[in-house]
Amino acid sequence: MKERKFVNESVKKLLITEYIRKETDSAGFGGMEMKRTPFGTNIILHVNKPGLVIGRKGSKIQEITSHLEGVFGVEAPQIEVKEVENSDLNSQIVAKKIALSLEKGWAYRKAGTNALRRTQESKVRGVIIRIAGKISGERARSHKFIYGGIKYSGQPSIDGMDRGFAVAKLKLGIIGISVGILRNDYRLPDEIRIDENALPKEVVTADGAQGKGDTETQ
Repeated sequence: MKERKFVNESVKKLLITEYIRKETDSAGFGGMEMKRTPFGTNIILHVNKPGLVIGRKGSKIQEITSHLEGVFGVEAPQIEVKEVENSDLNSQIVAKKIALSLEKGWAYRKAGTNALRRTQESKVRGVIIRIAGKISGERARSHKFIYGGIKYSGQPSIDGMDRGFAVAKLKLGIIGISVGILRNDYRLPDEIRIDENALPKEVVTADGAQGKGDTETQ
């Protein structure tokens, strides 16, 4: 029973995410956080243009809130909208921009290279862009654009990589775009930092000589 409940909750969250992604697509959907609190369900939306999500006098937010509560059964949803500080460091927004470029007729190499260049200019630690589908003919294949350090496995891949996905609908078929960005605020296991405040301080002895704080007495 616990396993079934866990699966149902995961499916429900996925459906909610897809609904919100569709409703906020024009505003530059950049991700969603959903947490249960004693007062209800707190939902934080990260978007590029918050005004389009809020709507006139909050009409759009009220519409989304009512739909979440009535259709998905979300308990007392409380939606908070946050603006993405740098859209070129948000994997979901980067993937969507590439998809829009492809739908406008850009070549996949130009779209991928431009997106990679913008993330580099934003001082990203590492980024991988993968474009897959019928990108250059009738046969499907994929192409990767990579810069900096990328984590493919282990806990750093789960916690340190911000991932996004989007699709472009072209005449030849659907093109999938996946983006992974190594977050600048994530501390890798091999990064060593020294806390200078924890180091022993030099002290001045009675004869005026300098010594360490921790000394042995005979």
